[in-house]
Amino acid sequence: MIRELEQADALSLDDQRLARRHARTALAISGLHTMICLFYFQGGYMVANGPTLAMLLGGIWAGNLLLTLLVFSGRFRRRRDPSLSLPWNLWLTTSMMTSAYFMDEFRISIAMLFFAAMLLASFRQSLPGLLIMSIGAVSGYLLVLVLVWHNRSVQMNLTLEMLQWLIFCMASVSFVITGVGINALRTNLTAKNRQLGDALMKVREMAIRDELTGLFNRRHIMEVLTQQQALAESGEYRFAVCFVDLDHFKRINDRFGHAAGDEVLRRFAEIARASLREADYTGRLGGEEFVLVLTQSDLDGAAQVAERLRVALAGEDFSALDPALSASVSIGIAAYRVGEELNETLARADRCLYQAKTRGRDQVITEEALPLAVPA
Repeated sequence: MIRELEQADALSLDDQRLARRHARTALAISGLHTMICLFYFQGGYMVANGPTLAMLLGGIWAGNLLLTLLVFSGRFRRRRDPSLSLPWNLWLTTSMMTSAYFMDEFRISIAMLFFAAMLLASFRQSLPGLLIMSIGAVSGYLLVLVLVWHNRSVQMNLTLEMLQWLIFCMASVSFVITGVGINALRTNLTAKNRQLGDALMKVREMAIRDELTGLFNRRHIMEVLTQQQALAESGEYRFAVCFVDLDHFKRINDRFGHAAGDEVLRRFAEIARASLREADYTGRLGGEEFVLVLTQSDLDGAAQVAERLRVALAGEDFSALDPALSASVSIGIAAYRVGEELNETLARADRCLYQAKTRGRDQVITEEALPLAVPA
C-alpha cells in the first residue's frame, strides 16, 4: 500500500519541481537564442557591431539570472505560478524581438524561438496568459518590422516581411489553442492523481483501522510493536505495552443492548485518543480488548497514563444512553526488555491484566506488582 501511495505521489506534478524544470528549459531556449545570434554575427547577417551585441546578450543573461534566482529561491512556491512562466516568457520574447531588430532577412528564425517559450508556458498558463504572450509577441514583431523599415528600408523586402509576419500571427493563434488544451490536460491530470492519492490513503486507513472505533486493528498494532522492538534493540529507546479490557462488557451488551455496547467502545476510543500523546498508539485486539503502545515510556510513566485513562472512563457520563449505564477498565502494563521476544512482553502485560481482574477490576497493575507465580 505504501508503494502505491508513493507511485501516486510521483504521478502528481509537484509545483516546485516543475518550476525548476521550467527554469532550466527557459535557460536552454535562451542559450539556443544566443548561439543563433553569434552564428549570424559571425556570418555577417547582423547589423550590430561587437560591443552592441555583447551588451545585448549581457542584458539578456542578466535577466535570465535574476529570474532563475527567483524561481530556485522558492519565494514564489505558494503562488499559482511558482515557475514565473508569464514574466519569463515575456522576457524571452523581448530578448528575441530586440535581437531580431539587428538581423537582416533572417530575423524570422529568431522570432520563431518564441514558440518554444510559448509551448513551455502552456503547462502553467490558461487562456488569458497565453493571449497576453501571443499578443505581445505579434505586436513586438510588428514593431520590429516598423522600426527596421523606418531605419533600413533599402535593405528590406516589405512584401516578404509582411507575409512572414502573417504566418507568425497564424502560428501564434495555433499555439494559443494548443496551449489551452495542454494546460487543461495538465490540470485534469493533477486533479486525477490527487483524487487517486486520496483514495489510496482512504483504502490504507480502512486496512489498518478498526471500523467501529477508528483505532488501529490487531494486524497493524502488531506491526507497530515489531517496529518498536527494532528501535529498542538498536539504541537507547524504550516502550511499554498496556493490555486494556472493559469490565463486564458482556453484561453491558445483555442489559443495555449491543448499540449501547458499541457506543461505549466508541467513547472509550475517544477517551484513549485524548489521554495519549500523538507518538503513542492505541489498537483494538477484538471485542472489548485493547492494547496501548506507549513510546519512550517506562513503567511509572505508563502507569500514570493508564490511570488517567481509567479515571476518565469511570467518570464518563453515559446517562444519555441509560442512567444506570457506566463503564470501567482493567489495565495491565509491562515494559519491553531488550533481547526478549515480543510474546514475552505481551505475556507479562496479559498476566498483569489478569491480576487486575482477579483483584476486583477497575484498576491498573504493572509487572512490578506481579507475584512470583501467577497463572498464565
